[in-house]
Amino acid sequence: MEIIFMGTASAAGSIERDNTYLLLRSGEARWLIDVGGNPLGKLKQSRTPLDHIQGVILTHMHTDHMYGLASLLWGMWVGGRRAALTIHCSSAGGEQLRAILKAYQVESWPIGFELRIETFDWEKENVLLHESGLELSTFPSLHAIPTVGIKAVTAEGKVMIYSADTRPNERIVQEPRIDLLIHEATKARGVMTSHTSLEDVIRYCPVERIGQVYCVHLTDDEPYLEVLEQYRNQVQGAEKVRLAEDMLLISL
Repeated sequence: MEIIFMGTASAAGSIERDNTYLLLRSGEARWLIDVGGNPLGKLKQSRTPLDHIQGVILTHMHTDHMYGLASLLWGMWVGGRRAALTIHCSSAGGEQLRAILKAYQVESWPIGFELRIETFDWEKENVLLHESGLELSTFPSLHAIPTVGIKAVTAEGKVMIYSADTRPNERIVQEPRIDLLIHEATKARGVMTSHTSLEDVIRYCPVERIGQVYCVHLTDDEPYLEVLEQYRNQVQGAEKVRLAEDMLLISL
């Protein structure tokens, strides 16, 4: 399984980063987790043909996590896609998603391929797919609106957890095995009501028993490097915590 960080910025935007979203590749499976503002360009950079994308998983319906969806669909239409595309979102966001697609007049392009909108109960854990040696599931996050984190398990049993937007989440702490944790860190320090700071990622998450930790949803001009240096010798495993960059590829 490979994860490409398509974007790593918070909702505030960034000089150099796209808003946070991920591309997951495993065997023949290609899934976008959220869709930032430049999916067509980033997919070209990753050398991923649009026809290879099976679907999109939306963690929640905040604009910075899904505003690139219309651009993605437009590019697929222009490129002549014919295969169906699945979009997973919470049942709380399904009506909003359909309204957005209607506002963009997707059906009148005409789009030329089937859009399958699959909704799930965000308050429960859900297995979205189990194929190509990969299981993808969701679990509730702790954010301002209905939001889910993502768990990916490979055929070899390796586990990736993506927190999505959340304050510190006990569900992640309780996970018995995490080979790769991708966690939001909207600020460098302090306690946040619906997000997590880098300081809290290090102090709250069991970083000593996690294989790799990469932080996303980053905000420009925050003293992240100061925090990493501060905790490097104070918390066991803190040296494994890194800041992700756009187009960084991680293999599990």
